[in-house]
Amino acid sequence: MKPLLVIALALAVGYVSYEYVYPPFADAMKFTKHVPKKEEPKEIVVAPAPKPVKKVPKIVMEAPAPKPEMKPEEPKPEMPKAPEPPPVDPNAFVAPVFPPVDELTQNWAVVPKGFFNTPKQVTMKKDLELKMQMGKATAATTFKSGAKIFVMGQDGSNLVVGASAGSPMRGLVAMDDTDFKDVFTAAYEQVKVVQTDNARKAHEYRLAAAERAQNAPAASSGGGSSNDKPAKDADGSYPLLLASMKSGEVTEIKPDSIKSWSDVTKEKIDGTEYWTVNVKYETQTMFGKFETEAQARIKNGRVEKWVYTGSGEVVP
Repeated sequence: MKPLLVIALALAVGYVSYEYVYPPFADAMKFTKHVPKKEEPKEIVVAPAPKPVKKVPKIVMEAPAPKPEMKPEEPKPEMPKAPEPPPVDPNAFVAPVFPPVDELTQNWAVVPKGFFNTPKQVTMKKDLELKMQMGKATAATTFKSGAKIFVMGQDGSNLVVGASAGSPMRGLVAMDDTDFKDVFTAAYEQVKVVQTDNARKAHEYRLAAAERAQNAPAASSGGGSSNDKPAKDADGSYPLLLASMKSGEVTEIKPDSIKSWSDVTKEKIDGTEYWTVNVKYETQTMFGKFETEAQARIKNGRVEKWVYTGSGEVVP
């Protein structure tokens, strides 16, 4: 216990001596080590606020694009040329043009009257009871589907019919209740074939006649004027041929129906020499008017005969 007190007392004496006895003694002896250095006041430097830095956009200089190398021009492909139309043969046959059946009949509203010049037999498509009339007398007749009936004419969308070709009794039946349209179309197609064939034969005849005339030796007049070349008027007509028509030597060809006149030609046909003239004219058929061609064969100052140039048959 006593040693602890001694130690505590020694520590206390040492602390008091260092704090209160040593400083005056050190000042007298000029000791400075114990004096704490006085801190000089530090200068406070206030840095100015930084100025806002303006961002200058960077200008990027792009290098110019390299010029493309000039390559030699490649030859442009030639555009295909449109095929040239084949040359037109002046001696080629041109087939006649026929109107379609709907146009010819005005959609079946007006069937050419010539078609009814002779009664046409048609077939009924369904059972019908028709009232047949002659004057004031009336009779009802039943026609079964598939029965034959004769057509005498047209009344709007109806057909004027009779039980037989010579029956005076008449009745009306709807056109669509019969096969009339089929009958008419079939007959029209047949006429077109015949007309085209006649036109082709007429064309071939003209070519052959021209060749014969070109190769034939110069014809003599026979020592007289009776077989002189027929005269031609300024309008292209021939007075000799017009006189033949007006006198009734030909009835189908009328002066006002002629569309064109050919030049007169000297030909030898079947061993006989003729002056020939071809005429194109319109003729009335059961399907309306069609263009036809005929030839006048002239000998000794008169028209000896008129023939169709296609078939060679005599024109009535």
